[in-house]
Amino acid sequence: MPITVTETAAAEIKRIIQEQALGPTTVLRVGIKGRNATGFNYLLDLTEVRHPDDVVNEARGLTVVADPLSFPSLDGTEIGYKDEDGRRGFVFNNPHAVPLPVHPPGAAPAGPAPTAGEIAPVGATIHNALADRGLESAIIERLRTIFDPEIPVNIYDLGLIYRIDISPEKDVTIDMTLTAPGCPVAGSMPPAVQQAVESVDAVRTAKVNLVWDPPWGKERMSPEALLQLGLM
Repeated sequence: MPITVTETAAAEIKRIIQEQALGPTTVLRVGIKGRNATGFNYLLDLTEVRHPDDVVNEARGLTVVADPLSFPSLDGTEIGYKDEDGRRGFVFNNPHAVPLPVHPPGAAPAGPAPTAGEIAPVGATIHNALADRGLESAIIERLRTIFDPEIPVNIYDLGLIYRIDISPEKDVTIDMTLTAPGCPVAGSMPPAVQQAVESVDAVRTAKVNLVWDPPWGKERMSPEALLQLGLM
């Protein structure tokens, strides 16, 4: 089953997209960040970065994506939004959210345990995630200043960047590839990308992983790159 979004949550997400002037390719990324007493800790983010193995579905005019490790625990989840009793935030109704034990084996429970599928408040998580949205955009713009030595297109629009991950401490991890394993810049390109990313304001450190799976193909190129090369 897909990840769904209530009408109220969709309206709030679209308001944030408009308020932050985010681009038309912005997607809502949903993920699992460990467990808690009621089930899971969730990640919500608005980003333009999509990965080849993401699970994708449409919900009320939004593109919702989840990584393949998180999706089995998110399958059938409904994302809502509440603003009541002084509490505002996105909430998850997840049928997989089985509570962790709250008392030692054999002991009487200290109180009523939350039930599976309970809506778990997450506060304004998406607002916190947006603090990194501007940094991600700055990183992407810096990546667009680096060009492939054989194809006259920058490495981002060429589709060589597979993942951009920003930690709360502003440490950035990038997974990237090259057009072919035998590319002559296999040794020099990752350090150049690392140096460029670390020159972005607010970035503390950068780590660049060179990966070959999945292999690069022209289907990864942006429409701008395809147009520039006369391929569309």
